[in-house]
Amino acid sequence: MKYDNDAKEKFFTNLKLYSSNITEKIESLRSHSIEPSQLKQFSLSVIVICKDEERCIERCLNAINRNIGVNDEVIIIDTGSTDHTLNILNKYRAQSNFFIFEKEWNNDFAEIRNFGIHKASKDWIVFIDADETVENDSFANLKSHLSIIDLLNVEAVCCPAIVNTGGHVVQTVRRIIPNSQSIFYFGAVHEEPRPDDHSELFYLAFEDIIFHHDGYVEAVSTSKEKQKRNMALLYPMIDKEPMSPRWHYLLCRDGKGALNEDFYRDTLLKVITLCGDDELNKEYKVRAVSDLIEFYLGAGDIDQAANNLEMLKELAPHMTDTLYWDILVQVIIFEYNYHQFIQRIIDYKKTHKELDYGSLNSNGFHLDHLLSRLFFNIREYGSSFAILKKLENAQYGEYKAQYEELHKTLKNFLQAGEGNEK
Repeated sequence: MKYDNDAKEKFFTNLKLYSSNITEKIESLRSHSIEPSQLKQFSLSVIVICKDEERCIERCLNAINRNIGVNDEVIIIDTGSTDHTLNILNKYRAQSNFFIFEKEWNNDFAEIRNFGIHKASKDWIVFIDADETVENDSFANLKSHLSIIDLLNVEAVCCPAIVNTGGHVVQTVRRIIPNSQSIFYFGAVHEEPRPDDHSELFYLAFEDIIFHHDGYVEAVSTSKEKQKRNMALLYPMIDKEPMSPRWHYLLCRDGKGALNEDFYRDTLLKVITLCGDDELNKEYKVRAVSDLIEFYLGAGDIDQAANNLEMLKELAPHMTDTLYWDILVQVIIFEYNYHQFIQRIIDYKKTHKELDYGSLNSNGFHLDHLLSRLFFNIREYGSSFAILKKLENAQYGEYKAQYEELHKTLKNFLQAGEGNEK
């Protein structure tokens, strides 16, 4: 592979996130030119862990096969498949750079990843889950970036852009590590790489190293009982590291809807306390505050939601979630006020039944029209159109024409949905 300063430009164009404590090194690298002779070429050990993945394992391996180089290797670890996964894997045994192992599953994802690390023989290790596919050119992009990372002289790991079904992109999952035999994974689930000597581990995330993931599509997640599995594995992690906000937060995230509501709320509050002002834990604090806003809105506690929203504005003022919750809280307040407006009109009409000759309409039909609009704006369409029907029957305006475009648009939308289902 030929390297030149195009590699540097590509590196900085696609570098989206990195540890704040290597900012100085990053900026120094940005300001210096790079000679092609400085850049090394690196090989990859791509590791795939699987169990009962007949749905997607061939798709995953074929994508890897399209992207690996002649000096790379693929290590596949099966942890006890009982479906057709092993039969599919047999198709790859003849390939000289594919190595297939079977390992007993002991309810510990880190153990399996570390088994793979010990089997790896190349410069860098890339973990890809069986329910993921690597986008074309991602490995070539990675190798280019690794040649630049090498010049930083730090022990760092890389994060791909994991694109989930629905378009949500995660860029902080540490999946690409140097094969130094000094960095191993820790955690029974949602495991993370840690140096043996407990030193600081830097990370860099790139947007042109792309893994597509569909393992949390509801049907797949339900069939594998991922929520139940993850919760069972997270409780022991909390016992091992009770002061780590990571495990408490992940339990809330994965256990949402299954955990007792009071426990869920209190654990999110605990996450915020454990995070304190530690910049390294800010991600969990931001997520916990955001989740609490959603929780309090669901419970109808607008005041607590608003209080947490103020905290989120301080923590992450420019995050899209902050804008989302800020507007949604106001919308809910507006909708509450709409209900108050509706009740005022209803109460007035109950107590004022006489004709009002000096008004816009002596029968109060203008109030009925306003009431219809208010009902429509809070999506109580049955009440809204029932009032309009009454007004039309009383020859107070004609309203059907106003909703013909709505009817046409809605009809097209519903028919398009039926077409997709077919």
